[in-house]
Amino acid sequence: MKNTYKIRLGIAFIIIYILFYYSVLLFGPESHISVISSNLLSVAGAFISSTVLFYSYRKSVTSDKVIWFWFAAGTFTYFIGDLIWMYQESILHRTIPFPGDSDIFYVLQIFFYLIGLIRYFSRLRNALRSVQLVFEMMIIMIAAFSLSYYFIIEPLLNNNEFSGVFLTIAIGYPLGDLALLTGALLILFSIKGLPFRSSLSVIIVGLFVQIVSDTGYMYLLFGTYYNLESFFDPLFTLSLLIVSLSSMMSKDCPIADNNEEAKYESFKLYIPYAAFLILIGTSIWLNHHNYVLAIGSIISVLLIIARQIIILRRYKRLLKTAAADKQKFMSLFKYHPDAAMTLDLEGTIIEINDAFVRIAYEPVQSFLGASFFHIFPAKRKVVERSFLAALQGQHQSFEVDYLDTAGNRYYYSVTFIPIYINKNVAGVFVISKDITNTIANTERIQYLAYHDSLTGLANRAYFEETLKQKLVASNRGDIAVIFIDFDRFKVINDSLGHDAGDELLVSIAARLSSVIRRGDVLARLGGDEFVILLLDIQTKDEIIEILERMMKVLAPSYFIKNNYVMTTPSMGVSLSEKKEKSAVIMMKQADIAMYYSKKNGKNQYNFYQNGMEGVSENHLRMEQDLHHAIVNNEFKLYYQPQVDTLKGHMYGVEALIRWQHPKLGMLTPFHFIDIAEETNLIIPIGEWIVREACRQGKEWHDSGLMLQVSINISPKQFQSNQLVDLIADALEESGFDPSCLIIEITEAIAMSQIEKTVDTMYRLKKLGVRISIDDFGTGHSSLSYLTELPIDALKIPREFVQNLGTETNNAIVHTIITLANNLNLKLVAEGVEHLEQLQLLQEMGCSYIQGYLFSRPILKEDVQLFTLDKQPLS
Repeated sequence: MKNTYKIRLGIAFIIIYILFYYSVLLFGPESHISVISSNLLSVAGAFISSTVLFYSYRKSVTSDKVIWFWFAAGTFTYFIGDLIWMYQESILHRTIPFPGDSDIFYVLQIFFYLIGLIRYFSRLRNALRSVQLVFEMMIIMIAAFSLSYYFIIEPLLNNNEFSGVFLTIAIGYPLGDLALLTGALLILFSIKGLPFRSSLSVIIVGLFVQIVSDTGYMYLLFGTYYNLESFFDPLFTLSLLIVSLSSMMSKDCPIADNNEEAKYESFKLYIPYAAFLILIGTSIWLNHHNYVLAIGSIISVLLIIARQIIILRRYKRLLKTAAADKQKFMSLFKYHPDAAMTLDLEGTIIEINDAFVRIAYEPVQSFLGASFFHIFPAKRKVVERSFLAALQGQHQSFEVDYLDTAGNRYYYSVTFIPIYINKNVAGVFVISKDITNTIANTERIQYLAYHDSLTGLANRAYFEETLKQKLVASNRGDIAVIFIDFDRFKVINDSLGHDAGDELLVSIAARLSSVIRRGDVLARLGGDEFVILLLDIQTKDEIIEILERMMKVLAPSYFIKNNYVMTTPSMGVSLSEKKEKSAVIMMKQADIAMYYSKKNGKNQYNFYQNGMEGVSENHLRMEQDLHHAIVNNEFKLYYQPQVDTLKGHMYGVEALIRWQHPKLGMLTPFHFIDIAEETNLIIPIGEWIVREACRQGKEWHDSGLMLQVSINISPKQFQSNQLVDLIADALEESGFDPSCLIIEITEAIAMSQIEKTVDTMYRLKKLGVRISIDDFGTGHSSLSYLTELPIDALKIPREFVQNLGTETNNAIVHTIITLANNLNLKLVAEGVEHLEQLQLLQEMGCSYIQGYLFSRPILKEDVQLFTLDKQPLS
C-alpha cells in the first residue's frame, strides 16, 4: 500500500514536471534566461532519474536488480551529456554543433540501456523459437529500418559535412534506437511469464518515447523545420522519468493475471499490421519512388503473407488440439467414476454421464432438461446459493441428501465447477460423489468413539463429556452419579472364561437399562464397572427409589454357559447438591462411596460422605503393605482341625492364611484377599502358602502326627500354567507325602474351561495329591460334569450347615451326602458351630467335621496340643 502511494506520487510529479517544462518552452520569454531554465529542467530530470534508479538498485533484493544498475548508469551518462550541453550553451554561449561532445554521452546512454535489456534476452530463447514471433519482429524491424534509413541515415550518409567519428556518432543514434526498438519489441512480444510484468511494460513505454524523440529530433534537425527540435527536449526527460518510475513499480508488480493476457495478445496481433501500414502510408504520402521504401514494402508484404500462412497452420493445429481436448473432456466426463452433469446458466441439466446413469434411482429421462434445483428440494436454498456463486466463477462444494421414490435416503458430496468460454462463465460442471457409505462409516466411528462395543452402552468418554455439559447447564435440579462395581465378577470371569464374563456383562447392562429413567445416562467404564448419570433430581428419595429398583432387578442369578452364577452390586452415589463440583470430583466421590459399600459387606449402596476417602486411602495403603508383607515374611498359617467323629480323632487340618500387619495387627483374608486378587499378588502369596503348608506337614509327620493338610487354591493360581510345577517342587523340597496334601478348589473353578481344568486335575493326581471341591452346591454346576472330574472329596459349604434344621436345607445337605456316597467321595462338612448341627450331620451319614464346635483356626504349635478329651463326639 505504501509503495502504491509512492508510484501515484511519482506519476503526478512526472505530469507536473513535463507540463511545467513545456510551459517554459512555449510561454517563456525568448531570452537567455529561458535557455538556462530549459537546460536546468533537462539536467534536473536526468539527475532525478539516475538517483531513483540507483536507489532502486541498492534497495532491490531480487535477481533482476542489475537492470536498474545499467539503467542508472545510462541515465547518469545522459545527465553528464546534459551538463556539457548546458555549460556550452548557457555559460559559454556557444552554438552547439551536431554531433558535439555531449552526443558521445547520449549514445553511451543507449549503449548502457542495451546492456540492461540483455539481462532479459537470455530468458527469451524459448520465445524466439516461435516462427510466428520471428516473422512479426522482422515485419516491424524492416518497416522501422526502412523509415529510419529514408529519413535519417541516408541524409547523414549523403551529407559531406559528416565524416569519421562524428558520422559514426550521428549514425549511432538511429542504429541505437533501432537496437532499443528491437529490445523493447522482444520484451513486448515475450513479456508473458516474465516477472514484474507491469514494470517492464513501463520500461517499454519509456523506450518508445525515447525512440520517437530521437527520431523526431534528428528528422527536424536535418530537415527544414529549423529550431523546432527543442520541443522534443521535454520528451527526452519524460522517457528518463518513465524508466525511473518503472524501477519503483518492480516492488509491487508481479506477473499479471490471466484476464490481462488476452488484452496483450490482441494488442500484439495488430502491431505488425500497423508497422506495415505506416510504411505504405509514408511511401504514398511522399509521392515519389525510393528503392529503400519500395524494397522494405515488398519484403513486408511477403513476410505478412508468410505470417498469415503460419497463423492459418497454427489455427488448424489449435482446432485439432481443441477437438482432441474436447474428446478428452468428453471421455473424462463420460467415464468419470463419479456422477457428473453439465448445467446451463439457468441450472437446467444438459448432459449426464454413465456414472450418473448407474446411480440414478429414477429413469434418466426424468433428469435431462429438468432443473437441478428440483433434485434436492430439502436443500434448494443451499443449491441455489452455491450455483449463483459458481456463476460468479467460484468453485463450490457442499453436501446434500436425496430421498428416492422407494424412501431410501442417500448422501452426496456435490461440487460446482464454472465452465469458461472466452473468459466468461457459460455453464456449470457438476460432480456428485455418493458418500452414503462414508456418512454411515463416520456415524459408526462416532458411535464407537462414544459407546462400549460389548454392551452398546455409552462409554467413559461420552459419560464424562455429558457430565461436564450437564453440570454447566443444570439449573432445574441436582445431578447424581452412581458408580457400580459387581462383586465376585473377577472370580466368575477367571473361572468360567472371558466369554462367560462378556455374556454376564451384557446381561447386567440389559437389566440396568430396564430401570433407568428416560434422559438418564447409563455407561460402562470398563471391566465390571458401570456408572449412571441421574438428571433433574429433586429429592434424595428419588435416587433411593431408583437404587432399590436396581438392587431388585440385579438380585436374581444369571444363567451363563449352562451355569447359574451370582454377582451382586456394590454402589456408590455422589450428589452435585447444586454446588460447583467438577465432573472429576463427582466421579471420584461416587467411586469412593462404591468402595465403601464393597468394604462394608458388599451388595449395598452408600451415598458419599466426608471421611469416606479414608477407606480408599486404606485400600491403596493396604496394597502397598502387601508388597512389603511378602518381602518381610509377615504372613502366618493358622490351621483349623478336621475331625473324624466316628474314630474320635483329628485326621487333618485346613491351612488358613493370616497377616501379621505391623500396625493393624492380625488380619484375616477378608481384609486383604480381594486386594491380592486385584493386584495379582495372590500368585506369590499362594506359592508361599503351598510351600509353607508342605513344610509344616512334613514336620508333623516327622514328629509322629500323621495329618492331612488342605490348601485353598485361588482361581488365578489354578489357571496358572505353573501350578502343577509349583506343587511338585514344594513336595520334593519338603519331602511331604503327596497323598496327605488336599488341594481345595471352588466349584466355579472346576466348572470353568472344563477341558483345561480336567487336564490340570489329572496332572495333579499323577503327583499323588488329592482334590476336593470346596463349597459344593453354591455354584449350581451341572452334575453331569461331576463324574468326569478326578476328585476325591466334597465339602458341604458353611451356608448349608448354618441353616440345618429347616426342611429345605436338610434336603439339600442330605442330597449332597447321598451323592458323595454314591460317587465314593469323601465328604467334609465345614462351619459346624452347634451340637445340633453335628448330630443332624451324623444322622445323615457325614462324619468328617470342621468348625468352631471343635476348634477355631490355631497356630502350628497348638495343633500338637489339640485333644478331643473335652469335645462332644457323641
